Amino acid sequence: MKKPIDKISIVFGYILIILGIAFPFVQGIEKKYTVFGAWFTSLFNHDFFAFWQHNFASGTQAMVGSGLLLLLIIFSFAEAVGLTFDYRNMLLPKMKNVSLFFLMIGVAYLQFFQVNIALLFVPGLAFIEFMLSRYLDGKPERDREYAETKAAKLTMKEDKKERLDFKGTYPKLLKKIIRKNWLFYRQDSVILVVGNLVSYTSVVLLLVFYRSFSVLHSQESIFNKTGLLRIFIESGGILGLLLLIFLTYITGVYLSFRTTNNGLWILLGIRRKTYLWMLIREYLLNISLAVVFGTFLLLPIVRVDWLVFVIAILIQLMFSVLTLAFHQEQILRLLQFKHKESVDVRKGNVKYPIIWLSVGIVSLVITFLWFSRRKSSETYFIFAPLAIGLLGIVYGGAALGHQLLKHSHSYYKQFLNFTDFFYQFRKSVSLVVLLILLQVFCMGILIPRIITYQMTEEATIFPYTIMAKVKAEDVLQLKKISEEQNAEMNIFPMLPITSVDGDPEPEMYGTQRPVMIIQGQHVGISEETYQLLRKKIGMNEQPLHLAKGFWHVVYQQTISIQAQPIDWDPGSSLPRLRIGQPLEEYDTANVDNLFPIRQIQSEERSILTGMFQRGLQENLIVLSNKDFQQAVKEQPNFARQLVLIRTADEETMVKELAFLSEKYADERRWDESIQPFYARGQRKQNVATENKLEMMVLIFLVIISQLLCFSLLLNKYVSEKNVWTDRQNLLGLLGIRERDRRKLVNRQLRLFLLLPIVLAVGISMGFIFTMFGLRFFNQVERQEFWSHFLSAIIGYIFIWYCGYRWCGNQSIKWVI
Repeated sequence: MKKPIDKISIVFGYILIILGIAFPFVQGIEKKYTVFGAWFTSLFNHDFFAFWQHNFASGTQAMVGSGLLLLLIIFSFAEAVGLTFDYRNMLLPKMKNVSLFFLMIGVAYLQFFQVNIALLFVPGLAFIEFMLSRYLDGKPERDREYAETKAAKLTMKEDKKERLDFKGTYPKLLKKIIRKNWLFYRQDSVILVVGNLVSYTSVVLLLVFYRSFSVLHSQESIFNKTGLLRIFIESGGILGLLLLIFLTYITGVYLSFRTTNNGLWILLGIRRKTYLWMLIREYLLNISLAVVFGTFLLLPIVRVDWLVFVIAILIQLMFSVLTLAFHQEQILRLLQFKHKESVDVRKGNVKYPIIWLSVGIVSLVITFLWFSRRKSSETYFIFAPLAIGLLGIVYGGAALGHQLLKHSHSYYKQFLNFTDFFYQFRKSVSLVVLLILLQVFCMGILIPRIITYQMTEEATIFPYTIMAKVKAEDVLQLKKISEEQNAEMNIFPMLPITSVDGDPEPEMYGTQRPVMIIQGQHVGISEETYQLLRKKIGMNEQPLHLAKGFWHVVYQQTISIQAQPIDWDPGSSLPRLRIGQPLEEYDTANVDNLFPIRQIQSEERSILTGMFQRGLQENLIVLSNKDFQQAVKEQPNFARQLVLIRTADEETMVKELAFLSEKYADERRWDESIQPFYARGQRKQNVATENKLEMMVLIFLVIISQLLCFSLLLNKYVSEKNVWTDRQNLLGLLGIRERDRRKLVNRQLRLFLLLPIVLAVGISMGFIFTMFGLRFFNQVERQEFWSHFLSAIIGYIFIWYCGYRWCGNQSIKWVI
């Protein structure tokens, strides 16, 4: 009798061979083919490759796709025939699965399958057969093991119920015992209350500041890349993630304390349901205390806004539920009155440390190369290769250090200092890597950004009251309006320059380039105009000496904004720029001619007309005088005038220029954020509110990251309390004095202070120097940055040392 898994393979094998021979699924240019028919025809054709090129729109893709289908059908049919006659070949199922694997990749990437939708029926059937086979393989054994496990659990449950369940009613004294027990161990609840207090106050302050700033801000669209709401969602999301991780570790420490103090309830024979209710009630009571303390603490600081407090309470409640869900295993262990299994102290044995080190160094190089790409915009995604690099470096370095120490003469003097790295290698190394990542996040990313926001001078962001880009026919009317308003007006010739992609959002496309929805719009000027613009705002002339065909880019953004390219096109390393306005439709295969790749001779960061798009668009692109004049002659229809106005009455001037918005309304179809003219007033307020909100969130992130480091250390010490106690007891039995044992514990703990901070400082310096190059820091700005950074880092390291010292003192009290 055949097994069910064999019957399924036989049925599906015959179905696939019938589909391959009898059904014409393969769509050609003139007619349809079966899978076998297409291949037989091509093999008997005098030119094999020409057949696929001339008879199928997708060409060689049709050959590859149908070939994979043919292999899958042949292997499936061969296996079915063999099983029919009780012949088993171990190679056929493997070949069938390999064919299915590559066929699935082809379905995802080959245009051939997008044209021939009916062909998906074949890999779909094969995949169903694969999943059924995997399910039925070993099912009787799994069913037997499940039945045995279920019976064992049922027996254990009945036994525990007989031993632990208290049959009867609790005396009134029990409530008093519960209350007294909570008050006696109130110090265990302090850490939970403080952790939730920090989280709750952070959420409240973030919501309060956002609502306060949004009143002054004009942009509230989530799709606006520079809007206040976008900053709130992105930065607030990172803050929420860190708060959730922080509360998870804090809750873990609290539950560890409760585990050590549950012996009383075992003696009292309390029901598990009662113990669960008591645990939840105490947890909610601690959360409520944090919310009440936080509310009364913030009421004198912020105005009463009950909606903010209600939202913050709901968010905090969500955090609390999620953190409990993450610790469900520990809670179940508490309800069963089980202690956590002893920490595995097996000796770490890392093989191939040189390979680990090599992988770590390569990943670290990839991290810095990725961070230094202007198109990456100093992304947070660099922490993925950075984590791999640190894991390799710390793993390999610690393993090599262990081997060197073993063969040194001072091994017996030093091995006790490195006990954690010898006998709890993976756990200790993982903790060090997490600490390094958090320290790099603070010192290499957050603190430098806070400093750059402090260095931003709002007075230099908008040197002119109005910036307009108009046609020559509107200049006379603008002059007339300026004379009536006693305004100072400067006019310069310009050309619109468009990049193929002006959006930092990643574009997903396959073999064919799409038309980008948002194309970058910038201002093209001559070198002569560039020198005049510098002179107008009090800057010295800077000769560019532009060669023919080479351009100079002026990024109009402040020092606090992350580096951005002039063109976000993912398909080329050099920018694609065209002289003219955006194109709604064009032949993307001819992109090299429509958007030629330009040679950028030099770049700088400077605000000459105003930062109206935060450096994302409206940057200045400088052409040599000859190139500019030639471009104007060749494309006179694109010529525009750059009008810069200074006036004391901005509101009246904006009203007078309102006709420009109506006249050039059609040009906004390319990008709603690009205006024919920009006014300084509201945009200056927008920049101020965005910077304040961003800076406040960055400060919160630094605080939470630092607290998360402390919670990681504290969680390690609490979870390994028994191991540390056993070590100290052993040393005490050997006659080691308490003073010497304290020194030993301090030396062991010092590794978790010095190793993370030293490596983090080194990596952070690399990020900072890379940021200097990306954001074009000048000498004065670098000196100012270092003066702020050194004082900030000294304070940061001091706080880190104090927190480490407190955690270390607590651990020493527990184990000695």
